[in-house]
Amino acid sequence: MTVQLTNLPSVSQPLNEKGTTSKVWYRFLSDLHTGRPTASEYAVTPTVSPFTFVAPIKGSLIVQGGTVSLIQFSRNGTNNYTTGQTQGMFALSAGDSLIINYSVAPSLTFVPQ
Repeated sequence: MTVQLTNLPSVSQPLNEKGTTSKVWYRFLSDLHTGRPTASEYAVTPTVSPFTFVAPIKGSLIVQGGTVSLIQFSRNGTNNYTTGQTQGMFALSAGDSLIINYSVAPSLTFVPQ
């Protein structure tokens, strides 16, 4: 089954067309209400350790495999909090970051919300 993902309508797209909500805006608002994701998941390739992933939008980062010794969370880029985990699924808001220390790179997948 192919999932159609919803994009935010452009500024030039009118909200109202002929007295009713335009199809583009109706679809966007309906999908937002039902929780349909805005994008598909994608692989993230870690570079050197420690690797910092900054979430571009709200979503989760899945960390699996490899040899991970430490995962830290940061909301402001200054204060890092140790998660106590070396694998798992980490919920992130836009701009949040995970700092991953490893000797063998893990597999990383970002899942937008």
